[in-house]
Formats: sequence, structure tokens, C-alpha cells
Amino acid sequence: MTVTASQLMASLNIDELESESATVNTLIGQASDLVKSSVNYNLTDDEYAKYPLFDAAVSSLATALYYDRSLSSGMPHAVTIMITHLQARLGGSNGTTIQTK
Repeated sequence: MTVTASQLMASLNIDELESESATVNTLIGQASDLVKSSVNYNLTDDEYAKYPLFDAAVSSLATALYYDRSLSSGMPHAVTIMITHLQARLGGSNGTTIQTK
């Protein structure tokens, strides 16, 4: 499974306007890239698709970015927990450690 803008917007009750859809797509891409770079950037999208926790982390982070683009309160704790579990299952963090406030 892959996170789509349509799914995320429906779960957040956001109207599917073209501008909102473009924003959510961008945030999903940023969230996905951040999670991958925190877990194991060498894995393919197909490999990540096997783990529902990856989609949950991307959805949660994209949601946080939608409401607070600068993550002024830091990485959401739920995302940090999911990334930690993914790191353990998928080969480590590539030397990256997530810091929270």
C-alpha cells in the first residue's frame, strides 16, 4: 500500500481542491523521503510497501506537516516510534538518529 493524497485528505476531512491536493502530494513526498532517509534509503518502494508501518509513519508525518510545516514542536512522538521500529526491522538508521524536543 502507498499513501495517496486522496486517502490522506479523506481521513483529514480536507476538501479535494486541486491546490490542496497538490500541497498534500508534496507533503507526502517530503514525509516519505524523510522516513526513508531515517530508516534505510537503499530500499526500494516495493520493499517499503511490504510494511504497513511505513505507510502509517508517512501518513502521520504528512499530517503533522500539513498543520505545522516547520514542525515547530519537533518530530511527532508517534512518528519517532514508528521510525525506530522500522529501523530495527529494515537494517538500521544509516547513522541517523531522530531527535525530539
